[in-house]
Amino acid sequence: MTLRRSGEILEALAEVIENPDPHPAILEILDLEWTRDGFTELFDFDLPPFASYYLTIGPVLGGAPVDFLRGLLAAYLRPELQPAQPDSLAFLLRLLALLVHEESWERANAIFYEAMGPWLSTYARAAATFAPPGLRRIGSLLGEVHQTWQEEAPPASALPYLLRHAPPPPATDERKDLVDFLLSPVASGLILPRSQLIRITHQRELGMRPGGRRFSFESLLDASPETTLAAVLETVEAQLLWYRHRSSPIDQWWGERLTQTHVVVNALLKQAVDAGTPH
Repeated sequence: MTLRRSGEILEALAEVIENPDPHPAILEILDLEWTRDGFTELFDFDLPPFASYYLTIGPVLGGAPVDFLRGLLAAYLRPELQPAQPDSLAFLLRLLALLVHEESWERANAIFYEAMGPWLSTYARAAATFAPPGLRRIGSLLGEVHQTWQEEAPPASALPYLLRHAPPPPATDERKDLVDFLLSPVASGLILPRSQLIRITHQRELGMRPGGRRFSFESLLDASPETTLAAVLETVEAQLLWYRHRSSPIDQWWGERLTQTHVVVNALLKQAVDAGTPH
């Protein structure tokens, strides 16, 4: 893949990210084994394709990342063309494809680095890891897009704005803050989707109460804190491998947050073990 030839792939990826029933020709181009259930699991439950979900505490859809991107896009789009969700990955891929087609490289580089750069590489690795098997190639292709842009675009002299101004990780002394920390990628560097919680539940034979991701995670912490934290630590260690030998400032930023999370979870696990040890 090269930047000049990436337009078709960008358009095809945008289509499968936002359309539960993409045209068979697009599935053939991307070599996907498509199911609507897989689409729902990946994009509705596990990895919502919106920048704000990965760059806010909570996490939430909207907030400061959307405000920033709306302002950024105002320099490129007339008001009537502004999208309702400027942090949508599908929208950003389509915009990038258009700029590639027009050979508007300066604008394309700015959109890619500021709007997609802060989170795309991490999102791609998460999709390649956690997506249903027939859709994992979406993550691989997004990773190829990121790698191509990183290799061919002019190097940036600073981190993207959304990482330079990322919210600091919350303290972990209180239960709510701890859950916010572990479930917010921008805080912990950790991607902990619903499917991984279900996987932990089955592998560790735990009893997870059904519900939203936060509710289910809290139920695991309540029922089996030591086992749950041990499983979270394993997930952190697996994801640290995503950033090994990566030299880009963005990957280093994510790797540093995840490394600090490793320290935090290790300490929490020791506390849980000590609390459960008879004296």
